[in-house]
Amino acid sequence: MELANQTVVQEASDACVCHIGDRGAAYSNLSALLIGSPGGAHAAVKRLTTATITCKRFDYLDEKEVDRAAALALTALSTENGQRAFAEERIWLFGDGEFDPFLNGMSPTESTYLAFDREALNRALTGVYAMADYRPPHCAAGIDHPGHIGVELDFMRHCLEHVAWGDERFVALARDFFGSHLREWGILFAVVLRDKSTHPGLRYASFALDKFIACEAVTFRQSLPSLCVQRAFVD
Repeated sequence: MELANQTVVQEASDACVCHIGDRGAAYSNLSALLIGSPGGAHAAVKRLTTATITCKRFDYLDEKEVDRAAALALTALSTENGQRAFAEERIWLFGDGEFDPFLNGMSPTESTYLAFDREALNRALTGVYAMADYRPPHCAAGIDHPGHIGVELDFMRHCLEHVAWGDERFVALARDFFGSHLREWGILFAVVLRDKSTHPGLRYASFALDKFIACEAVTFRQSLPSLCVQRAFVD
């Protein structure tokens, strides 16, 4: 279920800097680009460009370049050949099932970037997912890994949907998970993806992820997710 697009205005340090519905949609469609069906990539880019309109702007990112990347991605993904090339490059980058550093371009999992004990991290992530009654989506490339970037992004979608539905248990969970995981490696992953990828769809994903994770870091620092939802209901 997609969140409704609710407008929230930042007015003070404890106010929202977000559109709660856009945030959920951004997480969902970033995940779809990185692990979903190639046939849905064009629609995911379209939804993602809309969902990130309200993101903060950062000096280190050229918004015109981001817009050009989005336009190129939409063009490239509008044909079957473009979608096929997207799928092939994604498999080359991340692996078909399991990442192989001798065959693939870059790891898509958290433990690689933060030098965690892989098994301990996987156990911790699996425990958090079970506690939140979350089932990771099936990855188009057959990847089954709790620390995969696409899975962690989708878990944030899961959390924010529950926050929007009024489940206060997910307020702290969303903030803690983002702070302990995606904030620490999401932008690094995006930078490496931009360096390694050539397909316009994946290059746009790198820009969108970079911008969105930076914006979310500000949002979680300055806003209370429950306040976002309460204000959204009356706007």
